[in-house]
Amino acid sequence: MSTSLFTRRGRLRTVALGLAAAGSVLGVAGCQSLDVTNQNTPDIDGIFTSGANLEAALLGSWRAFWGVAQGARTNGVYPVKQLSVLGNEMTTADLDTYIISQEPRVAIDNRDQGGWTNRKPWYDLLESMASAREAYQAIENKGLKIGTVNAQYPNGQDTPRAKVFAKFLIGVDNLYLGLLFDQAFVSDEKTNPATFTYELKPYNEVLANAERILREAIAEARAAENFTIPSTWINGQTYTRDEFIRIMYSYIVRGRVYGARTPAERAAVNWNGVLTLLDSGITRNFAQQADLLIGATASSYYQYSYLQTNGRTHNRLIGPADTSGAYQAWLAQPLGSRTAPRFVTPDRRIHGATPTTAGRYFGLLTTQTMTAIRGTYMHSQYRNIRYLLPPSNNYHQVGLITTMSTQEMMFIRAEALYRLNRRAEAAALINPTRLASNLPAVDVNGPPPGRACVPKRDDGSCGDLFDAIQYEKRIELFPTEAIIAFADARGWGKLLPGTPMHFPVHGRELETLGLPYYTIGGGGPGSAP
Repeated sequence: MSTSLFTRRGRLRTVALGLAAAGSVLGVAGCQSLDVTNQNTPDIDGIFTSGANLEAALLGSWRAFWGVAQGARTNGVYPVKQLSVLGNEMTTADLDTYIISQEPRVAIDNRDQGGWTNRKPWYDLLESMASAREAYQAIENKGLKIGTVNAQYPNGQDTPRAKVFAKFLIGVDNLYLGLLFDQAFVSDEKTNPATFTYELKPYNEVLANAERILREAIAEARAAENFTIPSTWINGQTYTRDEFIRIMYSYIVRGRVYGARTPAERAAVNWNGVLTLLDSGITRNFAQQADLLIGATASSYYQYSYLQTNGRTHNRLIGPADTSGAYQAWLAQPLGSRTAPRFVTPDRRIHGATPTTAGRYFGLLTTQTMTAIRGTYMHSQYRNIRYLLPPSNNYHQVGLITTMSTQEMMFIRAEALYRLNRRAEAAALINPTRLASNLPAVDVNGPPPGRACVPKRDDGSCGDLFDAIQYEKRIELFPTEAIIAFADARGWGKLLPGTPMHFPVHGRELETLGLPYYTIGGGGPGSAP
């Protein structure tokens, strides 16, 4: 039986820490053993007899999920930096990422003592789910009442809010397991650890289960009297019941679209259904305030997006904007001969009036500080400067971190319209960002052809409308969440050959379950063609 998902070992300590340090990161470092019982923590049944304690546990559950989405806990670079690099969004010569991002691609290290890329999100998502499930069951099965209890609120004024939030967390934890892994357990808020069958199911079943849970959470929210998610939970932001319902619909959209592993699966998405879901989705950005004094609220992903030392913007992200031929020349060189190219483009997000001046989103670095030891093909002369906050430029520690934007939903709508052959509507959606960036408008055929065409394909030919949708989305959403670039790249068929299309269940879990070891990537099973 798995010790990671349901037992009170390890996870009990997480809950207890949250009670001791409410408002700070709840947490067990991902590297800690899950097989050691901590005798110094209270019994879990005792923890879930207090409404305040239950809400503290939910806070910890949220921050564990945030750590997977943005990277903010111990070993917070995993998996966000790796996803971004595999999605050709960032490049880095750091050893922890080079192992998985080197070219030609190699298989994921899935052994017990390695493989942090898939080890951390696996256990963090299961940890988050376990706390949220215990909280939900304390309310549903044990009658725990939260907040004011009186004739008007016989079950506790804040009880519906806690139930919806717990179920939301269980839903998104399942969702990200389905987005990130080839298989996972299928469980929900009713799961009983004593009777659960520990059987791994394929990602499509995991994603379907996640959507079911989120739809049920939406129904529970609608049945509840209006409530507000407090700013102490999703730090610095409040969300009304109706806004939170919209957030859950947008996560369902992500599951529908980003779950596709291949271009064929992406094309087969029910795009009419996606449009309907988008109409019910977010109308303002879903975000959290980063705070230096509150752990697990910041974003390692945002931090790495503007590195200038051993990590920079990937040439494949901004190269399609180049009109000088430098990008195609770089691609044509053997890996061992590639050095960082410099681009010329009319896109003012990339550079200013001259190629050496900073653009609105990216800045040129004239000196190369990335190590050459692991290959100069990884070198880039650009970094993202969009969200730097002078004078300290520490956006990863302070500021509003958007993890899901209305703009993201707009680009998904544009793709849906394109695939439904409503191309004029799709073009109209992406033209505002182009026009604001000194690029001409696109029409149903794409950008105006010629040397100044943006974006260009890898062979130097002018891209079509779908290429333009992809380019605009990638440029505009970097950084939001690393899962976006990775999932889009696999669904559009843009992953480099041999790149893992998803992660394997970590070797530690396989050993616990008595299952044979396997891995993904490097040209083996689960690799991009």
